[in-house]
Amino acid sequence: MAAAQRSAAQQRLIQILGSTSEYYLRKLADSDRSIARQVRELLQLVRDYGPQAVAAAIEKAYAARAFGADYVANILRQQQSRRTLQPPLRLKDPELNELATDPLSLLDYDAFILRPRKEPHDLIASETGSAELDDHEPSTRSDLR
Repeated sequence: MAAAQRSAAQQRLIQILGSTSEYYLRKLADSDRSIARQVRELLQLVRDYGPQAVAAAIEKAYAARAFGADYVANILRQQQSRRTLQPPLRLKDPELNELATDPLSLLDYDAFILRPRKEPHDLIASETGSAELDDHEPSTRSDLR
């Protein structure tokens, strides 16, 4: 009886949301989450946000390979809440307020950060190599006398 109810709930969800939700539910069933609970939570999201918003959120979650009602709910919350933009900083000198700057390109910074680095053993070898005594340098160690 419980399996039949789950199947009916899943079919109802697919009927409400469309074919993308069917693919999403299949991937969700492959996870370690309780499919019955996930379907209940998705149906609650449909009641709270409407079928179109939930279907769009499921498509985003599917594209991101994020399977779970909590992921869908997070997407819906992010879409619902708008960030307030802060007004630009106004300076006393009106000429400074009219200056336009070029957008900053971070490509040079990325290249610097992502360039290959020396391995720790390379650094040790180069540091010890420069500390070796040359034949023409006088020694200051007392044990060489």
